Amino acid sequence: MRTLTAAATILMTLALPAAAMAQTAAFRFDGRPTFKEGKAYGYFIWREGDTWKLRWTTFGAEHQFTGRVVVEGGQIASFKRIDVDEERKVIRPGTPSTVVRGPRGRVRAVRPGRAPVVAERTEDRIEQEDEHTLMWLTRTDDDVDGIDFKVTDPTVVIRFNLLIDGEPKPAEVEVGKENFKPNENPVRARLKM
Repeated sequence: MRTLTAAATILMTLALPAAAMAQTAAFRFDGRPTFKEGKAYGYFIWREGDTWKLRWTTFGAEHQFTGRVVVEGGQIASFKRIDVDEERKVIRPGTPSTVVRGPRGRVRAVRPGRAPVVAERTEDRIEQEDEHTLMWLTRTDDDVDGIDFKVTDPTVVIRFNLLIDGEPKPAEVEVGKENFKPNENPVRARLKM
C-alpha cells in the first residue's frame, strides 16, 4: 500500500509541472477562428502572417475581460487596440443658443444653448506595460474588443493569461481557423524549440 501511495505521489509530482507548462504549437494559431460579434462568448486568438490577433466578445450580457500577453525570449514590436465602441459617446446632442428678435428685428434676448451630454468609457484599459507585456481590463457587452500585435524574431513563447469576470475559463478560448480549444490557462504558443 505504501509503495502504491509513493508511486502515485511521484506520478502527480511529474504530471503537474508538465500540465502547468503545456504549450500549443504555433501552427494551431494560423487563420481566423469562426465567430461573430454578439454571437459568441470568450477569447479568440489567431495569427495572420507576423501579426497576432486577440479578440473577446459576449452573447450580449456585460462581462469583464482582463488579462496579459507576455512575450518570452523577444519583445513586442508594435500593438494596436481594436475597439468597436467609441471611447466617447454622445448621449444627447447639444443645442445652439437662440437669438430672440423683436417686431422691428432688434435683438431682445439671447437664450443660451445646451451643451451635449457625453459619456466616456474610462473603465476600459488596453496598454503596453513594458517591452514584453500587454495588459487589458475591459467591460464588453455584445461587441468585439481586442488587440493586434507583432513580436520580434527571437520570441520563443507567447503566453496568454486570460480571465473572464476575474476567473480563468479555458473552455472559452479558441485558437486558429479550426477553432481549436487548448483547454489551458495560460495559453502558451510555442514559436521556436
